[in-house]
Amino acid sequence: MIRARWFALLTIVLGMVAIAFAQDPVSKTLEAKVTYNGAGEVDSTHAIHIYLFDTPDISSGAMPIGWNSSYKNGAAVTMSGISASTVYLVVAYGDYDVTTGPPPSGTPVSFYLPGNPYPTPIEMDKAKVEIAFEFDDSAKMP
Repeated sequence: MIRARWFALLTIVLGMVAIAFAQDPVSKTLEAKVTYNGAGEVDSTHAIHIYLFDTPDISSGAMPIGWNSSYKNGAAVTMSGISASTVYLVVAYGDYDVTTGPPPSGTPVSFYLPGNPYPTPIEMDKAKVEIAFEFDDSAKMP
């Protein structure tokens, strides 16, 4: 009888621990230092916009899991609360509102690593992952 109660108690405790871990994913931070080397200036009206995806299938219907903007060229931009183990980064330059949808046609854009024709995975294998890269006007939104 005592053995059965201990087993039942142990089962309940282990179940509660499993639920707690399932509901509290480890959130991570990505710090991206992005430099725009195109024709325009990064200033109070022309920003570097950073979009974060949890899938490499970044098409017109894909929704970013986060975004942020920098109004200073080469500044580090932090994105927190990331629970995905792998993320994909797209950057754009311009004077548009990131909350209204994808960058407009003709906007300079780049995947993280510029020149790579496919989204490059960023492994979120640490609490804070830091990346740095540059992009220019060589690729634009269709």
